[in-house]
Amino acid sequence: MGRYSRCLRLSALVVAAAFLWLARGARAENLVSNGDFELPSPESPPPGWVMWGPEEYKVPANYTRDTANPRQGAACLRMHHPAGTEGYIVSSPESAVRPRKGMMYAVSFWARTDSPGLSQFGFTAYESIAPYVDAPSPGWWPLEVGTDWRQFRFEVQEGWDFFCERSRFLLLTFRATTRRDEEKMLWVDDVEVTEQMSDREGRLVDEATLQYSPLEHRLRTGDQLEFSVDAAKRLRRATRDAGGVSFHRVAGWTGQPYDRDGRYTLLPAIEEAIRQMRLPTTRFYAVGEEPFGLEASIDRAAEVCRRVGVPLDHTVLEFESQGAESVLPPEAWARGVRHSLQCGYGFRHWEVANEPYGVLWGAKTAFPMPDDYVNHFKAVSAAIRKVHPEGHVGIAVDPRDARWGNYVLKQATGSYDFVVGHYYVSPQAHKARFEDIALSENFVVLDRILRINALIRAYNPDREIYQYDTEWGLHSFGPKGERADNVDRNANIFGTLHRAVRLIYYVREGMLRGASSWQMLNHPSAQGFGILSQNEPDKRFMLYWLYYYFNRHVGDWVLDMDGTAPYYAPAPGTYPEGISGPLTPVLATVSEDGGAIYLVIANGSWDRAVPCRASFRNFEPASATGIVLSHPDPDGKPLLGRKEDAVSELPVSVAGSVLTCTIPPHSVVFVCVSRQP
Repeated sequence: MGRYSRCLRLSALVVAAAFLWLARGARAENLVSNGDFELPSPESPPPGWVMWGPEEYKVPANYTRDTANPRQGAACLRMHHPAGTEGYIVSSPESAVRPRKGMMYAVSFWARTDSPGLSQFGFTAYESIAPYVDAPSPGWWPLEVGTDWRQFRFEVQEGWDFFCERSRFLLLTFRATTRRDEEKMLWVDDVEVTEQMSDREGRLVDEATLQYSPLEHRLRTGDQLEFSVDAAKRLRRATRDAGGVSFHRVAGWTGQPYDRDGRYTLLPAIEEAIRQMRLPTTRFYAVGEEPFGLEASIDRAAEVCRRVGVPLDHTVLEFESQGAESVLPPEAWARGVRHSLQCGYGFRHWEVANEPYGVLWGAKTAFPMPDDYVNHFKAVSAAIRKVHPEGHVGIAVDPRDARWGNYVLKQATGSYDFVVGHYYVSPQAHKARFEDIALSENFVVLDRILRINALIRAYNPDREIYQYDTEWGLHSFGPKGERADNVDRNANIFGTLHRAVRLIYYVREGMLRGASSWQMLNHPSAQGFGILSQNEPDKRFMLYWLYYYFNRHVGDWVLDMDGTAPYYAPAPGTYPEGISGPLTPVLATVSEDGGAIYLVIANGSWDRAVPCRASFRNFEPASATGIVLSHPDPDGKPLLGRKEDAVSELPVSVAGSVLTCTIPPHSVVFVCVSRQP
């Protein structure tokens, strides 16, 4: 009888456990198809796995079922990455992990290599796979792989690392190396993903549920560019701090403005050229990594700003290593800030770490996990506030990643005054339409900025927290994977129009407190972000003239506009639905005394000239001058032989209260209208 009773109790416990398991909705089975690669097949890649990345690198022989080197069983996966390629492998979209709300996903696999160093694992995520619509990834991790088999384990939590409403399809992704130029083998075996209930309480704020006003274009769709501005209707202060350009470091990679021995090296001609840009702001990073020490580096940053006319209280300083490979302790930050205050420099914006989320692209940083950065940031912020209560401390986030964006903002709430997003865009500029580079890419990223503003407000309802973009620009790679620094379209007429449109919205809509783009000094051999080069002191890059004229054509107040413009919409399926806007975005500002109205107009069409008719109210025009910045070659070099190769006068006519002109294709136009005395 006792034995029978024990059996009944045991059966009841088993049934209860089964019901509990079913009630929790967890799936214990492996969610990866053919994760052990035991399924016999001559296919390459093996069933359940698919080559991914650029078509030219999808070589089946590089992704094979290896029966000679398995960890256990009959086979494993062998990946070969030839030097100079960019191929990788993902789990099949047809058997993608379909995440569910409130669940945790545990990933386990074994890996080894023939060349010890960094490989990479992560999730490629899609909102849809028919057609493919990108979604935020739950995470990317560098793998320190050796020649012996090693097990790796990762966990991601829905509601914390990603949201299943958007990241609906998860593809496990393996890259043999994080370096394009490295030849390397990677073997992977026994890949497993299991699902269970998350043990974390609460959730992040889901950005998709946030309510915010959509991007304001100011002009309605119409057949022509025709608008009016009212000098008496001042919408807001113009965000003049959007027109900044960032230095690399105090002792930068070009050997300027200081060399590694701390000697000032800027030629007078380059120094004067920077001064002529009338920069409202700039930024230096890795200030504490220079060989001549933190305090001496702060002194030199202040001296550079003094020489080129950038106000120190609008300049951002970041102290730690440029790749976030190491950190400065909080007491070192406090020492540097105290030194600045004692010297009376006026610096007040302190950015903690440059792109600490390098794990997302396979870099090895001091912050393997977001919590590592959050904890460091909070400690540094507290140390800075003790010595500089009026200072502003900036936190670095990746606004496209839930873990390194949303999560960091939540966990560090109360410790930051501004948020640094680095709103680069990285399309394939060698393939993309000019109109999409100039317009669509900007409309997408501007919407993202507005969404992050809403997220910041959600986490900081009682504090005014702002965004300050300390690096941005067109950041496309070349057709053969060339670094962005070596891609001319990032800085020629493609990159110039991309930046012009962004600047118009930054200044007009006030979505950021300021922005300082990348980067001030370059070598002629790498022109992708070219502004100035000491190697060619008498020449200027095309982007130089954009900032030169833009900062001269931003008044103190943004004016209301009413009118129409031709609209551009990208091809269906190439960008999020509803992304469209004026072919010719317009910025209209007025000087403080009301004596001048400035217009900046960008034409995002490669081949269409657009007639413009602008009328003025509460303002009597006396005269107008115009400048046009353009270039006929989509693959032209950013470094100009002569200013006249890209800059010329624009004919403008004023009759009564109406100004007329024509905005040439792929151009930026700058107009100054003076008032009757």
